[in-house]
Amino acid sequence: MPMRTLVPSVTCPHCWHEFPPAQVRFIAEHEGLRGDSVQGDAAQMRFLPSRFDAQGRALDPLGAACTRLACKRCHLELPQPVLEIPQTILSIVGAPACGKSVMLAAASFSLRSGLVVDGLEFLDADPTLNDLTVELESSLFRSSTPDRPTMIAKTDLSGRLYRSFRVDDASWTAPKPQLFVIGRGGERQLLALYDNAGEHFLPGRDLPHEPVTRHLAVSRSLIFVVDPTQDQRVIERLGGRDAVQSMGGAGSTEQRQDLILIEAANRVRRLRALGANERLPFRIVLALAKADIWGHLASPQIKADFEDVPARNSVAVPAPDVLGRVHDASARFLSQHMPELLASARALDPDLRIVPFSGLGNPPSREASDAGLTIRPRDVQPVWPAAPIIVALAEARPELFPEFARA
Repeated sequence: MPMRTLVPSVTCPHCWHEFPPAQVRFIAEHEGLRGDSVQGDAAQMRFLPSRFDAQGRALDPLGAACTRLACKRCHLELPQPVLEIPQTILSIVGAPACGKSVMLAAASFSLRSGLVVDGLEFLDADPTLNDLTVELESSLFRSSTPDRPTMIAKTDLSGRLYRSFRVDDASWTAPKPQLFVIGRGGERQLLALYDNAGEHFLPGRDLPHEPVTRHLAVSRSLIFVVDPTQDQRVIERLGGRDAVQSMGGAGSTEQRQDLILIEAANRVRRLRALGANERLPFRIVLALAKADIWGHLASPQIKADFEDVPARNSVAVPAPDVLGRVHDASARFLSQHMPELLASARALDPDLRIVPFSGLGNPPSREASDAGLTIRPRDVQPVWPAAPIIVALAEARPELFPEFARA
């Protein structure tokens, strides 16, 4: 059998517990071994193996060969690459209804196409964990009825996006990670992305046994999704609430987005035991959503950059000089219309990156019953949806994307 090289330590993408690879648990295959101390009576037992067959597979206590892995602490299932490939965790943060889920679905769909960055390989590490993103991808980009409007669902506060387990006689809830294997130029990484409901980042929502935002403690970059159409000053420049909603924007100002960014930074400081004067240990990327709606307010160049992109190349990350140009134009836009957000972000990370994008490219429709937004899949034409993720990865892992990393 060929030798496998294991990573020095494993960080569980579910509960973020770090442990040596030799302590990973296996999931019993024999039906007589149902019942686990952490996952409950309905789950198969998790165990630390002491016997192996000729192929190196772990044998459970009743002799069945086992191949599925689980975390030492939360006993949730782990994909095989977590033992062999270094992991990079990116946190996607933003206010409720800012467009995080649409960005993630459009970005993952685009990254699979091979058109985003030359030479990039992008695969699902565990499709069962990525099921909701895959479903949203399918409804927006792979629909068999492209002329039938599809609902753009909001991320729930509970349900399928989350997993539960018991540790120390307490019940815990953690978010499901979106796990992908990415490779380029001989380098490979296990990429973990998290799409929490925006409400989880509101002050006071960080509950002890619902550590749904604790991935901030191990994140390598923070992508803060900003929706300018949630700001009253931008709404007024675009013609008012009704006009903005007719264009697919929020048209409301329910939350101050700068406070959510500050709350996320404060959680990072608490989780990593950082002093008030210490800089955050990662780069912040401001991902400005719905640029097809507000872009003309920032600069004629942003509007031109969006409108002049050929349809086939609209998902590609723009050239570094274009990224630099739209960063400067976006900073001027924020300085004029949302100065407190820009000031807060620069105070937290003076070297932040700003990337505009559009997850849909065309305005969705608002249901008369106010049940949500819908759009015909045929009309979905995202522009630069994966650019914020690639820029964040370039800051976290410059060896993968040296052309997009800041010098």
